[in-house]
Amino acid sequence: MARCIIITAYHTGKIKDSYLPMPEDFIICADAGYLLARQEGITPDAVLGDFDSMERSQVTCPDIIRVPVEKDDTDTLLCLKYGMELGYRDFIMIGGIGGRLDHTIANIQTLLYAHNHGVLMEMADAQNTARVLSPGTYHLKEKKGYKLSLFSLNEACTGIYYTGLKYPLQNATLTNDFPLGVSNAFVCEEAKITFATGTALLILSKD
Repeated sequence: MARCIIITAYHTGKIKDSYLPMPEDFIICADAGYLLARQEGITPDAVLGDFDSMERSQVTCPDIIRVPVEKDDTDTLLCLKYGMELGYRDFIMIGGIGGRLDHTIANIQTLLYAHNHGVLMEMADAQNTARVLSPGTYHLKEKKGYKLSLFSLNEACTGIYYTGLKYPLQNATLTNDFPLGVSNAFVCEEAKITFATGTALLILSKD
């Protein structure tokens, strides 16, 4: 099935530098993400939000979903849930990195929510990509100029092995209170990461 693209209200750089658009993408804008999309000539399929950062009258879209300002879910999480209701299982969250730290952490939690509900989700802007990993083996193609970081989202990730990276690990443990996995570098065209237990956050970032 096609992907669901969620454009958040905060983005540095150009949206089209964050991912490669495909004709079959279903695009949802989270509140003022609509304004960012329209600046680049992107027409969303749906706009969802409490419209606390723009006027409802500014929106021209076939599917407009207004939600209360006072609610438990963020606009971005509601966009994810809406896409899941439509049957999408592959998501890209555009932006949502930087600006207010609480919003960034909320978006990382949204990645974890997607992961825990069995759907794929990546968060991306012009400088970063992030996704949540379960135990297993992952082959990662080198992205020129990007550093690789791995963080434990629970108390610990164990049985970690790195190959193809400047700082290799062998049967290591990453904990959530010490940033051992930050800012590694590719030394091969492909790196391999394996871990046995835990839930990890994988981030690729460039300056």
